Amino acid sequence: MRFLALEKLINLHDGYRRAVKVDQIDVLLLQEEGQLYIVQSRCPHQEQPLAQGDVENGVLYCPRHQYGFSLQTGAHLDGMCESLKTWTPVYEGNEVGILVAST
Repeated sequence: MRFLALEKLINLHDGYRRAVKVDQIDVLLLQEEGQLYIVQSRCPHQEQPLAQGDVENGVLYCPRHQYGFSLQTGAHLDGMCESLKTWTPVYEGNEVGILVAST
């Protein structure tokens, strides 16, 4: 596994959102209520970018159709849509990122 840095810790704050593409992986890094989340950056329904979606009570809502996804698990609340892929934040030095399989 190898570490892919997404952001410096000093830049994080509640309400922070940043869509990042690293090694063909599109992720959305966001912080809400002191908790950091990393999820796929587009809705699996119609590929709508999620960076502009609303977050309420740990749920990220797609801005197009208001599909809700748990930030904790990525699960679609109604089960009618695929879940979002999620990653566990990994901290290395003064950065946060994800671990991916080595190529």
